[in-house]
Amino acid sequence: MKNKSIQNVVLTALIIIGVSVAVFVGARAQVREQQEKKNVMTSTIAFVSTRHDPKSNLFASQIYLMNGDGTNARRITENEYADNFPTISPDGSKIVFDSNRLRTAEEPLNTSHLFLMNTDGTGQTLLTRGSSATWSPDGKKIAFHASASGTGRPTKPFPGAATIDNDIFTLTAGDVLKKTDKPKNITNSPEAIDEDPDWSPDGRKILFTSHLVADDKLDSATAEIYVMNVNGKGKRARLTNNSEEERAPAWSPDGKRIVYACRKGGTDFEICVMNADGTGQVQLTDNTVGDLTSSWSPDGKKIIFHRTMGQVVGGFELWLINSDGTGEAQMTDTPGLNGFPNWGEVRVPKESR
Repeated sequence: MKNKSIQNVVLTALIIIGVSVAVFVGARAQVREQQEKKNVMTSTIAFVSTRHDPKSNLFASQIYLMNGDGTNARRITENEYADNFPTISPDGSKIVFDSNRLRTAEEPLNTSHLFLMNTDGTGQTLLTRGSSATWSPDGKKIAFHASASGTGRPTKPFPGAATIDNDIFTLTAGDVLKKTDKPKNITNSPEAIDEDPDWSPDGRKILFTSHLVADDKLDSATAEIYVMNVNGKGKRARLTNNSEEERAPAWSPDGKRIVYACRKGGTDFEICVMNADGTGQVQLTDNTVGDLTSSWSPDGKKIIFHRTMGQVVGGFELWLINSDGTGEAQMTDTPGLNGFPNWGEVRVPKESR
């Protein structure tokens, strides 16, 4: 009889604990849901600028955000180093970016590591050595380019430049931060320089640029755009095939088109688009200055890029163009440079809109 009473007491306690846990979990879920309702995804352009120090150069650039219509520009990194190539995560909560803050005194100024931060600039955390990152659609993985040996030096004097032994890598952000995993080399091409990755919206493919190691590093005629499986296995499809340099490809949000920089009719870069299978290649801009680092708007209707302005080295401004090539318009006009844009969405409180 006594044992039965003890069993009843234990059972009652377990029921109470179970109910309490359920109430706690439910309450937390409700708080989370209420918080989500207070936040909205807002069209946002991440870019770099030296407007805070207009007389400086690319190696004093800091990361800024502005709304998709060009308003509410705000600086989110503030240091004495060069922060470049910001890319907004799919859920709008994080930004991965390049920084040369860990370079040694003997290394070139454009030696970079990848860092992760919140979209307000807080929580800046080292990921790995490398540059030019792109997110997987689920926001768990990042593809980037880096020196295969870990010691290769950039072949060009610009931020984000590839090394002589450059390959495409992927990493799982959470595992690398916890130091339970390392980046994986998915191209491993000693004879080629692989760079500029971009993860497809369906999560299955990665675009990248590849050119021969022996090619002219400042005018790489063998630089073509390829697409491969995300694990690097299987046959790689070549999407461009000519004697002109192409680079920095980016998928449209629906995965049907690709925007990229192309050398058409001269030594400068123009903005070009093509279908996802490489057909239908069309040149959108046509001038005698460099148009580079293009990124699609979240709805796929517009493309933002930076354009070289005047004779100032690194004198960039941001420009917009419709995806059909119409409506070209300048978006920024400030002292200093404005470049390397990435157009995404950031989760912000409703009242701050």
